Amino acid sequence: MSSYSSTQQVQRKAHADWNIRIQFGLNNVTRVGLGLVLVLASTFFVISIISNFTVGTLTDERGTIPLETLSSATNAYGYSPRLHARVAELSQQQGDLTTAEDHATQAIRLSPNNFNYRLLLANIQEAVGDPKAAEESLRVGLALAPNKTDVHWQLANVLLRKGELDEAVDQFRSACALNTKLLPVTLNLIWRASGGSSDLVEAVTGSHPEARMKLAGFLLKHEETDNAIKIFNELGPKARLISADAHDFLDTLIASGELKRARELWIGTNADAGLDRGLIWNGSFESESPKDLAQFDWTTYNNEFAKIRIGSVTAHTGTRSLRIEFAGRDTTKLDGEIKQLIVVRPNTHYKFEYYANAERLVSPEGPRVVVRRNDSQDQIAASEPIVPSKPGWQRIEFDLDSPATPDAEPVALVITVVRRAKFGYDEPTRGTLYLDDFSLVEQTERVTAQLLSNKTRR
Repeated sequence: MSSYSSTQQVQRKAHADWNIRIQFGLNNVTRVGLGLVLVLASTFFVISIISNFTVGTLTDERGTIPLETLSSATNAYGYSPRLHARVAELSQQQGDLTTAEDHATQAIRLSPNNFNYRLLLANIQEAVGDPKAAEESLRVGLALAPNKTDVHWQLANVLLRKGELDEAVDQFRSACALNTKLLPVTLNLIWRASGGSSDLVEAVTGSHPEARMKLAGFLLKHEETDNAIKIFNELGPKARLISADAHDFLDTLIASGELKRARELWIGTNADAGLDRGLIWNGSFESESPKDLAQFDWTTYNNEFAKIRIGSVTAHTGTRSLRIEFAGRDTTKLDGEIKQLIVVRPNTHYKFEYYANAERLVSPEGPRVVVRRNDSQDQIAASEPIVPSKPGWQRIEFDLDSPATPDAEPVALVITVVRRAKFGYDEPTRGTLYLDDFSLVEQTERVTAQLLSNKTRR
């Protein structure tokens, strides 16, 4: 081997050793650098966790940290909008509105897209006596969160207090559309602010059926009866049936003396136009009515003497009838367990008719159908007792003369089934009684004769 080749080999080896030393050095530097980065990142992460935990604890509304402590904490955590907002809230509560406004402004500067801080500042500005600034803050908040109930609600109240009623109505309507629970208090606010304007309370309500039902109830309680009934009618049967407020509306209408109109609305809610609209509703027990709207329907319940239900075991016509199954106890009593509210013309003669089937009925005296005034226990008319031993369906009728009323107002009467002992004790009543095909018909011939008699006397 020549000396030249040996020299080349030595040089190559020296160069390789140098590269290894350089790479080893660089790898060490990289490792150290990465280590430092990881340490710094971990430290920052830990500090961030501790900081967030501390701020979260300080700003927790469930806590009782003194305002002075929170104010001091803003020196160390001045970058926290939550902390500034909490100091602003507590400062406002303690009447320090200048400090409250300053910290609310700081919260907005640190978090300009948080609409809640705009609401906070607006609340403080109105307390300071600057409703215009409050309105401006709320309009910025509205632009940030157009679908938030609180923004519309607070802006509506500021506008209302400024006397800008029409604009307030728009914001109240938006708030109520987002949260229907706000509607009752809103209707009261607008009613008082407008001096009782039915147009404005209607404008604030919107078009949702449930909201319209609440409006109808509100107007009815404020003696806007015609308007209330109009709105109730416009909703249609389906919307009324599913409304939680329809029952209260009809009850209020009945209590106000609007019996005839209440019954018309009730029938329009429960029945198709082709169904029987007789003075006695569902006299043959063939129709089903919603349980939540039973103002003018049959209502029944059991007592210790009898089980009462509408069934299809037997019927005079159709497929169903009212069944009373007596328990066989002595001194059997029935009074009010079966009833229906009806509305008739005053000072008018009617013929009442129904059918009874006393199936294996044993009783010292059978039950009877009684008609009373709705507002008292005064009996207007009653049938003879049902004969227990008579087989098959008995046709029973009796006369009913409705009482006169001032201004010829309609009369509310109650149909019920009564069974009482003649004395303090009588033998048990047992067996089953079926009732069917109740009807009440005005006797026009007698009415005409009475009118002619009155005319002759004059």
